[in-house]
Amino acid sequence: MKASLNLLNIKSYLVGNFRYKVYGTEFQWLIRKHILQQINWRTKVMSPECYHLGSCTLCGCATTALQMANKACDKPCYPTMMNKFKWKMFNKKGYLIYDDQTKLFWQLIKGILICKKEYNGIHIKT
Repeated sequence: MKASLNLLNIKSYLVGNFRYKVYGTEFQWLIRKHILQQINWRTKVMSPECYHLGSCTLCGCATTALQMANKACDKPCYPTMMNKFKWKMFNKKGYLIYDDQTKLFWQLIKGILICKKEYNGIHIKT
């Protein structure tokens, strides 16, 4: 299945490819630190199948550019790219976050990524 052509996917493609081009170069400073941390983290939590193929098994996009884009993985392997505060709460403190894009709750528990449609009886209709 190929990704649909819409403004979010076009923007994600451009942002992801820009970050991919500067990642690991002397211009890496153009990517904010909390975004770099999330890119590295996404590589660790993504589907092993997608990682080894080099492309998403759902949409066919190159996994490197997908991990660097702001949007969430459709599988879902990881949530939408977080701002600095939300990333700190999620990554360092283990707080539960809700992602509007995926309509899922996400949490890191002892290094394991958990995603759920509901939390403690709170159910978000999708």
